[in-house]
Amino acid sequence: MVKVVTDSTCDVPADIVKRLGITVLPMIVEVDGVTHQDGVTLTREQFYANLPSYASFPKTAAASPELFADAYRAARAAGADGVVSVHIARTVSGVCNAAELAASEAADAGIPVRVVDSGSMTMGLGRLVITAAEMAQQGATLGEIASALEAMKQRIRILAMADTLKYLRKSGRVSSLTAGIGELLQIKLLIELKQGAITQLDRVRTRGRGVERLMEEVRKTPGAPRCFSIVYTGGDQVSDIARIRRELQPIAPIEPPTPVLVTPVIGAHFGPMGLGVVIVNE
Repeated sequence: MVKVVTDSTCDVPADIVKRLGITVLPMIVEVDGVTHQDGVTLTREQFYANLPSYASFPKTAAASPELFADAYRAARAAGADGVVSVHIARTVSGVCNAAELAASEAADAGIPVRVVDSGSMTMGLGRLVITAAEMAQQGATLGEIASALEAMKQRIRILAMADTLKYLRKSGRVSSLTAGIGELLQIKLLIELKQGAITQLDRVRTRGRGVERLMEEVRKTPGAPRCFSIVYTGGDQVSDIARIRRELQPIAPIEPPTPVLVTPVIGAHFGPMGLGVVIVNE
């Protein structure tokens, strides 16, 4: 049987992780000089509750290749005949590089590992991980799973709205000049992530308009959606999430049915009150 390994940016709910036997490796979040393992020594709720008051900008990093190598060895020791290791887009993180270093070492030890760059993150990555684990449980081979994921990742699109440009500026994702003007005007930035490429879609002046534009882009997505996921980066977003849910439900199922609080590894760069929709097409 194939073992599925991923990283904590996948945002797959804990009950699904347990049911499907997925190994989730924690990424690193440094807050005010203290290094945490994502989801182990720092919860998402703690992170977002304190994010506005941190003295310094949180830093994030991939786990070490040694952690990946340990996971691959553990999979073989548990009886797996191969490992598919599915991770956050290479264009935004060094996680795939760490996994590939460990995979090379594992190959020397006779452990076949296929590293898959999802080209995505949060529940975009999560949907690939869930598919891989379900296929593994059904007896699919390592090659069959990897091929299916390569095809599926082309049908995944993430649309998101940043409520503030402050954190994107601090992380270097937008220039200080652009962010300064944006903060002054309270600009909301709409972006798309697809196959590893991040594209700016629009800038709007109000949150209400931002949610409208988000849904406009969802409806413009080519193809037939198989399912959606709603993701957010903390804050009181009950009414906005309810609005999005009402508009999505007649189109395709929402999976998981509850909104997903995004990992601090992403939230540290995107900031609080971010809101997004993950689209998986047929």
